[in-house]
Amino acid sequence: MKLYGSITSPYVRRIRFLCLELGIPFTLVDTMTETGQKELREKNPLWKVPYAEIDDVKIWDSHTITDYIFETKGFGNLRSKTGSHHYRETNLQTAIDQALDNAILLFYLNKEGIKPDAAPYLTKNALRISSILDYIKRELNGHFFFTDGKTGLSEMALFTTLDWIRFRSVLPVEEDPVFVSFLNFHGQNKSWKETAPK
Repeated sequence: MKLYGSITSPYVRRIRFLCLELGIPFTLVDTMTETGQKELREKNPLWKVPYAEIDDVKIWDSHTITDYIFETKGFGNLRSKTGSHHYRETNLQTAIDQALDNAILLFYLNKEGIKPDAAPYLTKNALRISSILDYIKRELNGHFFFTDGKTGLSEMALFTTLDWIRFRSVLPVEEDPVFVSFLNFHGQNKSWKETAPK
């Protein structure tokens, strides 16, 4: 697999984690470099990461890349996407991704000197993140969303989101004992350690 992205992107990190967990060899093309960014823009009209070339298949969305990996390589020790839990897990992942996208927006606007109270839309975005994180805390059963004790898409989404928010200092998630416990527990996994943003 040829994977385009940066080591700091939480969406790219999910794919890197999956590859390590399932033993899938990959080459990371660093899109933070001029060469990597040029190659990405020539191949992907969205100009977004992750973008993957797997065999003869070209995929430019983390969810679709994940689907392809699971369909072709199986689930390994991870929770399957199929089963009665599927729709609940999809809802969890959608909510977490919404919080992450809003946090990314706030991070980049803050870099430009634009604060959340600069416009009602931005204030709503910030409040939406808090609402989602409160919901997620209520849905967690200790360190997992389901009683099977397996890492699935929802745990992957939450770990990468919280760790990115902590890494970029967007919100003080390290002050929340529920999230700190979740991060500390899953952070012991070798694949999460190897994919940590620097």
